[in-house]
Amino acid sequence: MNLLISSSQLFQGKITPEDLDNLGKIEWGALWPAWVASLGILLILMVDLVLPQAQRRLLAWLSLLVAIASGASTFITDYSKTPLFQGMVAADDLSRFMAVIIFGTVALAIMASPDYLARLGIEVQGEYYALILAAGCGMWLLSIATNFMILFVALELFSLALYILVGFLPRSLRSHEAGFKYFLLSSFASAFMLYGIALLFGAYGTTSYSGLRSQLAANSIHSQNGLLVLIGLAMLSVGFAFKISAVPFHMWTPDVYEGAPTPITALMAVGTKAAIVVAFLRVFNGALEPIAAYWQPILYVLAIITMIGGNLLAMTQTNVKRMLAYSAVAHAGYILIGIAANNPSGLQGVLFYLLSYSVMTTGAFAVVIALEGPRGEGLEVADFTGLGRANPWLAAVMTLCLLSLGGIPPTAGFFGKALVFSGAVQAGGWQLILPLVGAVTSVIAVFYYFRIVVRMYLVDSLVKLPLARRTAFSLGLVLLVAGVGTIALGLLAGFALNWVEQAAATVGQLVAISK
Repeated sequence: MNLLISSSQLFQGKITPEDLDNLGKIEWGALWPAWVASLGILLILMVDLVLPQAQRRLLAWLSLLVAIASGASTFITDYSKTPLFQGMVAADDLSRFMAVIIFGTVALAIMASPDYLARLGIEVQGEYYALILAAGCGMWLLSIATNFMILFVALELFSLALYILVGFLPRSLRSHEAGFKYFLLSSFASAFMLYGIALLFGAYGTTSYSGLRSQLAANSIHSQNGLLVLIGLAMLSVGFAFKISAVPFHMWTPDVYEGAPTPITALMAVGTKAAIVVAFLRVFNGALEPIAAYWQPILYVLAIITMIGGNLLAMTQTNVKRMLAYSAVAHAGYILIGIAANNPSGLQGVLFYLLSYSVMTTGAFAVVIALEGPRGEGLEVADFTGLGRANPWLAAVMTLCLLSLGGIPPTAGFFGKALVFSGAVQAGGWQLILPLVGAVTSVIAVFYYFRIVVRMYLVDSLVKLPLARRTAFSLGLVLLVAGVGTIALGLLAGFALNWVEQAAATVGQLVAISK
């Protein structure tokens, strides 16, 4: 469907002026979250110039309002079921679903930041919050892209913001090293992705998902351009595997997660992964669906080695942020199971997994923020010893999040894994191996998650713990949202699944519309 309206069409009466007005309203209104976030960034930077030093903490609350408004604005427009801006972006239920996850995560990262920055003695700066909002805007645009050009521009938008945020700590060499390492390796992966896009464009002369899908459906992969398509597919797979932290392209993850400011680590672990996964779905399960037989085996292998590698490496960690980083790697493997299944059950499982993963991972990192020392030094597993007595509130939230990450019923994590596993079971064939490997590695994961739980409740500390300090109000809100969300998504999973089903039904639907 070509949405470019010519004057001749208008004069011939095929499209009325009212239709044209409505189309314009729908197109611009569909991007409300991006407009609100962009205007909010400008407002924060301007307010930062005139706000007295004593009132700088107001920047965090202003940024929070912008993030909430950005996510909420997606509900003020009735999204159409057609591609917009000449097939560049999609305005559908999945777009709305991602606005809630991404800007919700941005809001939680902002709320977790004031206490963290104050404890490190870092002066509150408007550009810090502006960059967080810019990253969130880029993540959302990536998730709604239906053209490779928009995909790449959005990818670079949030990547550039994260490069700066990862290295934001002024007196931390580890933070600077993490930022530089993330910049180099991420740029390298982006080059792979861009080269893959170029090869696909060279094969069929289009960068739109709908155009590529039509060409792949009409032409055999064994035709003259088949080799270009396969090489382009391989390049795209490498780029996406790096961004999602799949083994063996995960090497950057533990170092970057450990060195970055912890609120930014939480944003990367949740927001970045969610945006990349949905872009993954739109490209592979949408645009490249006609050649699924060629990319599904790649995802089978990636899923298996990612689940095994991520969990085994997490077992050996004593630093909590590195352990959670390798845990994020392992969870990427579980998500890949649902993507590889390429059926409605698997897609629903992926989206529910993202929803549950967002609250439980944010909660775990929020506890880490609450317990980190005044210099932001790495928190070890041993530092949780006796936390159940020193701070029962933090221990309870951490326990809930770890149980959910481990997939223990009736938490949200259990239903997320069950759904992606059921997608693989329905697909049958070789895919039956994936839930089997997933079940075994989930047992391994329970070991290193319960290692922290045991230390919190069953091991007495020999020294007085400096962990019972009062939790800041804003950080307490993050902990409350994460704790309640983890329980609610588990006990009331049916309500969330209705929304997830609507969002999953749109994957590939828009790119399947012919021009």
